[in-house]
Amino acid sequence: MRADGDRGGSPQSGPASPHVVQSSHALNQAQQAAQQSGIQYNIFIGADQARSVAATAPPIVVPQLKIASQALRGRAELLEHAGDFIGMPRPGVASEPRVMVLYGLGGVGKTTLALELAHRAIRANHQVWWVPADDVESMRSALYALAFSLGARDEDFDHAHPSDVLWRYLNSLDHAWLLVIDNADDPAALGSSSGGVQEGTQWLRPPASHRNGVIISSRNGRPERWASWIRMCHVPPLTSEAGARVLADLAPRAGDEQEAVALSGALGGVPLALELAGRYLAAAATDPFPGEDTHTSFNAYRINFDTRLGHVDMPAGSSGESARRALTTTWEISLDLLERQGHDLARPLLRLLSCCGVSPVPYRAVIRPEVLADTTLFPRPTAHRIGSALRALDGLGLISLDLAPRTQVHRENADPWESRLTMHPLVRTVTRQNLQRQGVLVDYLAVLAVALDKVTATIVPDNAHHWPRWSLLASHCTAPLELMAQLEIRDAGLVSTFLPAAERAAWYRYMAGHYLQASIDYALLLDVAEKAIGPASAEALSIGNNRARAIRDGGDNARARAMLRELLAAALGALGSDHPTVLGIRLNLGRTLRESGDVAGAEAELRALLDDSRRVLGEQHSDTIATALNLGVCLRLQDRFAEAEAVYRQVLSDWRQAHAADDLTTLDIRFELAETMRHQGDFAQAEAELRDLVTMATRVYGEDHPNTLIIRRSLAAVLRSSGSLEAADVEFREVLRLQRGKLGAEHPLTRATEAALEAGDAS
Repeated sequence: MRADGDRGGSPQSGPASPHVVQSSHALNQAQQAAQQSGIQYNIFIGADQARSVAATAPPIVVPQLKIASQALRGRAELLEHAGDFIGMPRPGVASEPRVMVLYGLGGVGKTTLALELAHRAIRANHQVWWVPADDVESMRSALYALAFSLGARDEDFDHAHPSDVLWRYLNSLDHAWLLVIDNADDPAALGSSSGGVQEGTQWLRPPASHRNGVIISSRNGRPERWASWIRMCHVPPLTSEAGARVLADLAPRAGDEQEAVALSGALGGVPLALELAGRYLAAAATDPFPGEDTHTSFNAYRINFDTRLGHVDMPAGSSGESARRALTTTWEISLDLLERQGHDLARPLLRLLSCCGVSPVPYRAVIRPEVLADTTLFPRPTAHRIGSALRALDGLGLISLDLAPRTQVHRENADPWESRLTMHPLVRTVTRQNLQRQGVLVDYLAVLAVALDKVTATIVPDNAHHWPRWSLLASHCTAPLELMAQLEIRDAGLVSTFLPAAERAAWYRYMAGHYLQASIDYALLLDVAEKAIGPASAEALSIGNNRARAIRDGGDNARARAMLRELLAAALGALGSDHPTVLGIRLNLGRTLRESGDVAGAEAELRALLDDSRRVLGEQHSDTIATALNLGVCLRLQDRFAEAEAVYRQVLSDWRQAHAADDLTTLDIRFELAETMRHQGDFAQAEAELRDLVTMATRVYGEDHPNTLIIRRSLAAVLRSSGSLEAADVEFREVLRLQRGKLGAEHPLTRATEAALEAGDAS
């Protein structure tokens, strides 16, 4: 349990491992072995926290078809070939174990084809899973989640690469299945750092049975980046004739077949461009009062397209750039139509949304009319006009609105977080590129920064009731910083505006027990802050402190300890001994020392810090209270129970003045009091208190939250001490199972529970 003080949120408290000296030796050995074997470092670490990683996964169910099967034009031969190859052969066609990559330009319809194949497999009684690969970390978490959905147990990940676990369960299935990995543009993310996917020993492998298959959609069609056992299937643009049928389906009254063929050829047969053009013409046809610049026929659209294409400021040359030029032109034409129809917010809203992450955006929470009104980018941004613009963008296919559950949308008490939208990856990427070329990307990032700051200020990272909202928002708080890091945007003012929301998102992940993801988030924040604001800035030093905390609670105490000592030296030189950030680092270091087994050293540091905190911050500051609590833990660990109890009761009184009964730190303080009772032999009172705490912690934070499990382990110890050996054994085993899933088999807390269980078995 945590007691590190105020990171910009509330302190958390309690002992992480009362009787076991924590060591990262085994974890470090595992890391070294992984690196020497070519396994990517972050993949292997994910195996130690399998359940935690899986908890952050996107859905792995197959999405609904975007285009009805009967309306899918020009792809019959390709679909037959792919179906034969992946284990759904036509009668008389032999089938072998297959892995297929559908590759082609962005917007050419790879995902549409993969979806069609997935639904055909479902109709053929295959079990099918869909793994989005736009974001590498989300893809890996989805693969962990798939392993658990197949029956993997927490202990399966002990000392095993997670891909081995996944494929052991996949190959054990006695029925046909299909795995689809969508938008995997970097093959290396599916393989090892040394051999890529060539070895077939990592995430991507040939299935053991000819009935089963794997489909990957990717923009990367270079054979040397894949493997000889993978069939590369090029997805070309549609022929002019097939594209003409797409246009005619969408806008049947816009002209004859010859005119549709001409427009299809001009658009390069790119399905996304064809869809945008067709939707434009359909919308224009229903405009009750079209302007002179509104194009209602295939011919008029083609002439305007040809004229506009020459003015698109993008480098030409490759077919990929040609497709991007075509797509940029089609959606600019669509945006012009919306503007003429009065939706002048459509273009700036699309630009703003392109700065968000790849996951669905809870747009009613993120798009704040009052924030948009403070800029000149968004004309008259009333709620009604914003809603109309979003519906118009959805109607033309530039975004996809998900108002589910629709029955709630129109209710007075509807939750705005239920409404989400998605954007095609290519639309997002090219829109960002265009903003960068036009020199206005920073302007839109600045608006998003203010909007995210406002919305995240209303949801508390350490309030478990707000965690469902944070799970929707967190990736959008860090995505803009990832973009800024990629483009080397080092605007100190902009970074400072983004940091509060991003820090809250990282803190939510830490508080929810997702220590690995929190440490990744803090590493990103630290990199951006150091480059834009400076490594000796209070912001960078504070982020570094929180990163060390996440690394320590992830199980690497030694690394965290070294980081904190280095941070403290830098902070003292840059900020002075009385700066709150310096005091926060000292508090974090004191707890880290205590958990490393240096209880006496921790006590000395915390006593000195307590005096300084009272003088600088005041008696009631959360860091001062957390320092006193950590000092109490040191006293308890030295069997000075009366002193510890006095400290705890004062700390509880001070903390409860500003915090609720079910606050995580409130529970931690009560836990410390219960531990004191237990160690003094008052088992009945300790058991009653711990049972109450377990009930409350499970209800508020969940059964597998690290703090809940620490309380349950203490309850198991009380049961054993009071003679209820069978009940204690059951409790220890359940805690061990959950800790292996949440924290990993090598985590010090897990090892401590394992040792306690073995000690009971031996007796």
